[in-house]
Amino acid sequence: MEKQKHNMPKSQQVLLAIIIVLFILEVLLTVFFVTFSSPIYKGVSIINGILITIFLVRQIKRKGL
Repeated sequence: MEKQKHNMPKSQQVLLAIIIVLFILEVLLTVFFVTFSSPIYKGVSIINGILITIFLVRQIKRKGL
């Protein structure tokens, strides 16, 4: 029996890596430097939300529901 490969495309891997880095940045900024009402925090959160949405849409198109 051959095992099915479930390789994620390189672009999806890069997108996931960016999402993880931004999430870590959000946590570090919140813990050490800025408040939740800061424009920097809001901007990073919005960008992260957009990237997560793009990632999920691409995964659903690729794999289906």
